[in-house]
Parts: sequence; structure tokens; C-alpha cells
Amino acid sequence: MKRLSIIFVLVFIYFSVFAQINKTIIVTTSPKTVPKNKKWIIEAGKSTRVQVRKGTLNSGTLCNALFLSHPRMVSNINQGNYSSAESYMLIFKELEKVPYTNDYTYDLVPISIVDKDFSFDDFKNYKLDDIGEKRIEFKAGENVFVGNCLLSIEMTEIDISQAELAELKKKEKEILDEKERKLSNFYIPINPEKYVDPDVKPKIYDNKLKNIVFTSSSVMYKSPGKGYSFDNSSNWTLNLNINELSIQNSNGINKIYTVISIEYDKQMKCQKFNLGSSNNTITHKLLISWSNNSKQYNLILSSLDNSEEFQFQEVKSINKQYQNL
Repeated sequence: MKRLSIIFVLVFIYFSVFAQINKTIIVTTSPKTVPKNKKWIIEAGKSTRVQVRKGTLNSGTLCNALFLSHPRMVSNINQGNYSSAESYMLIFKELEKVPYTNDYTYDLVPISIVDKDFSFDDFKNYKLDDIGEKRIEFKAGENVFVGNCLLSIEMTEIDISQAELAELKKKEKEILDEKERKLSNFYIPINPEKYVDPDVKPKIYDNKLKNIVFTSSSVMYKSPGKGYSFDNSSNWTLNLNINELSIQNSNGINKIYTVISIEYDKQMKCQKFNLGSSNNTITHKLLISWSNNSKQYNLILSSLDNSEEFQFQEVKSINKQYQNL
């Protein structure tokens, strides 16, 4: 009896742990966010339950043609936002109607999972088993939803591994360290407007900034393929923090840049904000300093290839937010 009790306890512990690690998630057309320290997966060779749109069963639709083709296909599984999502499609052979549900719920076994790089010519050039991926993972913080021919799909939620957790903590520390570096460099120096030794530290006009908003009533600008022009008919607003620079003017211009890094430019005697896209590719730089002579800020935004430049005039700050000291 004692031995049976021990076996029962071990079995109970096993299934309890298994249940904690593996959980079924239903993803619908409304985006859901993968929880912290979790990931959602779909794997080829494992039964996956889906609910298709009504039109998928109607003859003459593209969804129906793909759903009944050889091999069969159904899409889309999306990661990201509605406006900019990365989409996946399931390729499978057979499907089975799930009893005691509606007319649109099926169990299917994916052969592979393909993304935007998939082409129907792949069926001619490769074996079916060699097309696409056998597993896709959605990581913590990512938004996941379905669309097109799908109304819902089941995914498996699992805990990330200890190695993945360690890597995640490493990345989080790197992000935190980079944030601290940016904050420590988020100041605006006084431009001495004369020669000083390169090793002389700049005097600071605005220090410990968190956010600053500038206005400019005119700008000298150069656009790609053209010379310089002067605009004094519109008002400009520039909002700057450690994450991004946004620029708007009264004529409808709206630009947003990611702040990749911040450093002091000894040659220009300005604080340089390296700007670009979210993938850390620097495309532009913003130079900022304060002039004691004019009692105004100097702001120059230019592309790295010098094809584009904005020299803002009569720059003032209308709002400043400081770091918590």
C-alpha cells in the first residue's frame, strides 16, 4: 500500500508539472500578448485545432481553393500589429471535423509552416517536407492574432528554458544599461562658438533631461537632389526623448526617428543624437547646442549621406521634463 501511495504521488506530481508547463491557448482575430517568460508554439506533425471563416467553405473563394488544394493550405497567423504584421500559413494534407462543435472547426496536422517568402513554385522545386519551417515560436511580449481565412487557432504555451531565461535577462540588462547611458548623455551643452581644447569638457545648459520639446518658426532645408531652400511660412515642433525624435510642422510634415545612441561631438561642440530605424541602423544625426550669444538653441538634422538637411532657426524650448533625481 505504501508503494502504491508513493507511485500515486509521483504520478500526480508529474501531471501537475506537465500541466503547468504546457497550456493550450486559443488565438483569435483580436491580438493577444505572449506572457512574460512564456512562448507560444505551433509544430508540424502535431494536431492543431482551427476555426475557419464561413467563406473558407464557400466554393469560388481563394480561401476555399487553398483549403481544398493538394496539399491543403490555410492562413493567416500573424505576429505584430494590424498595420505591420509578419504572417504565416499552414500547409497540411488531411483534416478532421471536430464533432459536437460548429461547422467550421477542424483538427489538422501541419506538414510545414511558411512565411512571406513562400512561393507556389516551391512545390515544383522542393520536396514537400523541405518547404517552410517545422516549428514557429512567438516570444514573450509579442502580439499574435489570426486573419484572412482563420477565425481562431490553438497554440501550446510553454515555459522558456533556463538557457532562454538567462539570455532574456542578459538582453534586459543590456537594454537597461543602454537606457542608463542614454539618460546620462541626455543633456544640451553650451557651444563656446570659439576654439577650445578638444579635451575640455563642455559646459552644460540643460542637464538630466527626460524629454524636451522645441519650436522653430523657420528652417533652411536641403532635400535629396535639390539645393537649399528657406521656409518661414510654417511652424515646426520637435519632441525629443531617449527613445525617439518626432517632427511635425503646420503644413503636414510628420517624421519619426528612433534614437539609437547619444554622444558629445567634440568637433561640432554639440550633443549628437544618432537616429535611424528600429533595427539600429543609423540614417540621420541631430546636433543640438545652446548659444549664449543668440540666447537660442542650435538644431541641425541631417542624413549621413548629406542628401538631406534641416537647419532650424529661432529655436526655443516650450517644455522640459527632467529625470527623477
